[in-house]
Amino acid sequence: MKKILTAASICLVSIGVTSLANAETWSPPGAIALANVGTLTVKKGISLNCTLSGSVNSTGADASVGSLALSGGFLNMCNSVSFNNLPYDLIGNANNTVTLKNVAVAAVTGNCAGDLTGSFDQSTGRITFNNAQIPSVGSGSACVINGVVSTNPQSSFTVP
Repeated sequence: MKKILTAASICLVSIGVTSLANAETWSPPGAIALANVGTLTVKKGISLNCTLSGSVNSTGADASVGSLALSGGFLNMCNSVSFNNLPYDLIGNANNTVTLKNVAVAAVTGNCAGDLTGSFDQSTGRITFNNAQIPSVGSGSACVINGVVSTNPQSSFTVP
């Protein structure tokens, strides 16, 4: 019994150390503004060209998206798309992608919920969404995002 408990303890400690070792570091710490560069297209049944604004809070050790809003579009319909259950953890991945965790979107044509991943350019601090999808809640198509979002001040992350 003692050997089983010791093995289980070693396993749990090893998992905890591995989790800590994979944590990314964000730079700079503090408030970071988000804005689209060029056209940002969002689609869930209908396609809209929108303007995005938002903010990220970086402690240096982690980052989270505290606000996201869309505006503009045909008949100003982008305003009817809302992001719920903020903040979203922003995770930097070793393959130069970033993932917004547990994004919840309410749109005129239905809702979407799940993770959203885009490629991240460390040299410019820009996130590119290329047919990035958030799964549909219930029936209908996924939410799809295309476009580039900048960070200001320009941000970056490192993954140990």
